[in-house]
Amino acid sequence: MVPVFSVYILPRKKNKNLKKYPNMKNIKTLAIITLSFFLILTSCNRRSTEQEVEDYAVEEKCVIEDGYFLLLKDNNTISLNTYRDGKIYEHRTFAILSEHSLFATDQKERVVIVDISCTQFRMIERIMLYEIQTSNKIELPIPYEIHAKTILLNADNLFVGGAGNELLVQYHIQNEQWYGLEIPSEIHRPFGRAIDDLVVNDSLLIAIDNIVMPKFIIFYHLNSTGELALSHFRRLRMNGAGEYMRQGRITPDFLGISSSTFGGWAGSQEYITIYRDLDLRYSFAVELESVAQTRTRINTINDFIIVGNKLFVAHRNNGLGVLEIQDSFFQAGWHKNREFNAKVDSNKVNYQAFENEEVIRLTLIPDTTKIVLTIRNSLGKIRHEIIQA
Repeated sequence: MVPVFSVYILPRKKNKNLKKYPNMKNIKTLAIITLSFFLILTSCNRRSTEQEVEDYAVEEKCVIEDGYFLLLKDNNTISLNTYRDGKIYEHRTFAILSEHSLFATDQKERVVIVDISCTQFRMIERIMLYEIQTSNKIELPIPYEIHAKTILLNADNLFVGGAGNELLVQYHIQNEQWYGLEIPSEIHRPFGRAIDDLVVNDSLLIAIDNIVMPKFIIFYHLNSTGELALSHFRRLRMNGAGEYMRQGRITPDFLGISSSTFGGWAGSQEYITIYRDLDLRYSFAVELESVAQTRTRINTINDFIIVGNKLFVAHRNNGLGVLEIQDSFFQAGWHKNREFNAKVDSNKVNYQAFENEEVIRLTLIPDTTKIVLTIRNSLGKIRHEIIQA
């Protein structure tokens, strides 16, 4: 919260001697105000070592935080948090329509929630933009038909990706303008196209396309002034037949994409593919689940994250998986046209089981290498656990 300071001056008896020095009254008043303001400022910066967690909210009135992150508390509530001294501090909560709602924060100023009315068609019920420091909230009507699958919020823009008449739209916060971003005709043409996830690096917004074949990722130039311009697009290698992209994660060193294949009676497989850079030349994929003889698409990768040279996987059946990424894993594809990613044995993934519990989300705490596990038990109750990457 932005600090609000009030200075109170106690009434005092009139001093007749002030008549001899007409400016003395103003000087004394100014000195009192200056001293009071100085004492308030120093009290905001001082923290007693005896303070308990309960008093943390009082300190927040004097400090503007950054490094915010969101956690799912239950199917209808998320929390806004910061991390300090080995603990998570909850600042406020927000209501969501269901666990299928989309939510994001820019980690400093805003939170956005996109409530979805139907999980199958993912129609947007409403979009709410919240300002963290002022608690103001704005409902954003969206002038496009789009079935939302992913959102991303940065300091300047809200991006919504999905399917429909538009695949990717941008809302510029300061200009209060919506834009439908250009999709190359080579990508937009096939029926069933959608943008399944969005990631950013320092200068690019990267949209991950979900279509079975061929597969692309699309790059846009980031800017803070208006509509984003298309930069280029690149084709991705495959892991198998009928492959759909689901999630993307990016770090300074790697781009990771989760996907699932469905080959009819051959069953379903799930993969995480790691690219060494945005040229997409060198990559590998690790198969994390194989469900044979099924015609039902079963997603067992709940979430994944990359920290340093480690891949962390929230697996529905096996718990928390960790894979150390090695240079020897990366190859320039295989098959005669190098159309497929090189494969890494799934036995290299080490799992930690959670009895009667499921890890459903992984959240990297900003500016740290610590991960918050969101864990749900068999009764639906959610708890959180912090691990060091």
